[in-house]
Amino acid sequence: MRKISVTILLILLILLSFQAFTQVNKTIYDQLQKPAEVVYYHVPVGLCEDYPEETTTMDIIKKDFEFLKQNQVKFMRISFGWDAIEQEKDKYDWLFWDDFVRMAVDDYGITLIPYICYTPQWISSGANDIMNFWSYPPLDYEQFGLFMKALVGRYKGRIKTWELWNEPDISIYWKGSTADFAKLTKIGAKAVREADPEAKVVLAGIAYNPSFILELFRDHGVSPYVDIVNMHNYYETWHRHPVESIVEYVNEVYEVVWRYGDGQSLWMAEVGYSTFRQGSTVSSSYSAYYDYEHTPAYQAVDLFKRLSLVASTEKIAAIAWYELKDLPPAEEVIGDEYNNRYLGVAYIDHSPKPATKALVFFNSLFSGKYKNISNEVIVERTIDSDSHCLIFENENGSVIIVSWLQTNVPGHNPLDKDGAARDQRRENLKLRIPRKLQGKATIYNELGEGWKYDKVKTKKDVINLDELSLEGGKISIIKIEK
Repeated sequence: MRKISVTILLILLILLSFQAFTQVNKTIYDQLQKPAEVVYYHVPVGLCEDYPEETTTMDIIKKDFEFLKQNQVKFMRISFGWDAIEQEKDKYDWLFWDDFVRMAVDDYGITLIPYICYTPQWISSGANDIMNFWSYPPLDYEQFGLFMKALVGRYKGRIKTWELWNEPDISIYWKGSTADFAKLTKIGAKAVREADPEAKVVLAGIAYNPSFILELFRDHGVSPYVDIVNMHNYYETWHRHPVESIVEYVNEVYEVVWRYGDGQSLWMAEVGYSTFRQGSTVSSSYSAYYDYEHTPAYQAVDLFKRLSLVASTEKIAAIAWYELKDLPPAEEVIGDEYNNRYLGVAYIDHSPKPATKALVFFNSLFSGKYKNISNEVIVERTIDSDSHCLIFENENGSVIIVSWLQTNVPGHNPLDKDGAARDQRRENLKLRIPRKLQGKATIYNELGEGWKYDKVKTKKDVINLDELSLEGGKISIIKIEK
């Protein structure tokens, strides 16, 4: 009788532990979807990392997880390679991923948001293209559905979002048509929902082209098959647009979803800025003008700018920075051989770049719920100002001001420079914030180093900043307490 009681007790403890784990995990995933009709909300920020089975070791993986734990990053975007797991039809190699998922979720409590990509050679319509067979549509789309059903079924207790492919709007990842990709998405989504009705289907993150989502939704009826729409951004690394254009980019995607979608949440679950440059050359699309651009120090400034801009749109439910660490010289990359190796917030050996501190500080400063009140604030500046100013109000009434001088100013920066220009710009702004606050304020840099800020004046129900000083290449972050 006693043995039976002990056995029953153990079973109950296991069931309670599983229930507690499931509830915690569900709560984390819920945070990655923006609730409808909210005034204040929080945008969680995670990291991305890829794990080629050929070069990754469990020691590297454990160091990555320790890095996430140390820096309090709660979720991570990863990739499952269809081509690596199913190298032969119906023969799955789960060994690497079983250990990976168990360690990530069970041991470290990390929420995984994977994407699934890369056609195996045996089913690729471009099998004869030895170097790029993985980017062609499959000969039989149903095989993708079968793979997704097996994958989701295996990990449905630990993973609750599944992103179908990666950057299909550029040919390097998808050599089929938009119609072909719509077919792949529908078959994959159906398989996900059959294997796990509670899972969310994520539309493959676009590299840069909102028109691709427009075609999928308007012309090919993809909207009912997806729950989340993802977009990527690398302005000023692989795109000539200024980082400030992120707001317009998000709004374009939002408009497509608003017109032709079903209220899907939006992610920017891949966004970054490299620390690579040779002279003024960064990539085929972007050249540096100032000497500080694409350095580790400025990557931290850009990270805080970029995350603030995305948050200011009030349309994004989750952000993931690409990526955790730089790549070793011998590791193969898809696309740009150089910038892809220098996107990490840490170096190859996991020692942090300044961007790590900036990420931790952003997540700390914006840890609660907030809203963008920039349109309510009067900003006085010169007519030819390069300044950009974002103002957020926290749910507790405090205010955060994030300001800088735009680095990439189209038409202002000469194209014939060697990237060594010294940024000697200085500007003073005046702000009138229609809020009743005590005026106690702290000014920070991008690393979270703060000093008392005594230039805030209160008058009735208005906060006045008469001398908000900005310098080129730097960022000003001010928090005014309630």
